[in-house]
Amino acid sequence: MASKRKSIVLSLIQCGETAWDAEGRLHGRTDLPLSTAGRVAVTEDAACLVRAGIAIVHHSPDEAATETAQIVAKAVGAKTKSIAELAGVDLGVLDGLTEHDFAERYPKRYRQWQDDPVSLLPPEGEEVADARARMFSAAAKMLRRCRSGEVAVVLHSLGLGLLRCWLADRPPTEAWALVRARPRIERYTFAVEMIDWLEEVAKAQFSHS
Repeated sequence: MASKRKSIVLSLIQCGETAWDAEGRLHGRTDLPLSTAGRVAVTEDAACLVRAGIAIVHHSPDEAATETAQIVAKAVGAKTKSIAELAGVDLGVLDGLTEHDFAERYPKRYRQWQDDPVSLLPPEGEEVADARARMFSAAAKMLRRCRSGEVAVVLHSLGLGLLRCWLADRPPTEAWALVRARPRIERYTFAVEMIDWLEEVAKAQFSHS
């Protein structure tokens, strides 16, 4: 039973590259397929999980995340499951902008994006803190329902960085650094009791929204 487990393994998988990623454009909710290079990279990365005990690869409903999950699931012999709450941040009018255009049009918000993304509210978009709470809440539910002791989840870059910060007990200001400095797929082992903490982080934000 899940309640008797003392630890759980979480495989965090970065969503594969799209054409926008390759062009240095912000990618929020726009539905895009993986690029050819993205498919190749995910296929190569998935090899590190072949011996893992993953039964389900969770992902958001968008095309890139779904395709990433399908490639990984095929490599490890798992199923896939779409979870709407794992969707990337709604970036509003920022979605699709290049980094250069973002910095030029919205210099203050660009500094927030770089230095403290959780503080950002994109114009006509979703507050990043709310998106983090949404994703953390979904991840906690996913972890609690796990019966195999090992969970895999595909996340877009910002969500990946924020969850890595939580797992490493680092401030969310380091989200981008933890995306850049670490492999696209990582496995974490942590105590089951930490799921309570993950839920508390999500609830704390929801209570202030």
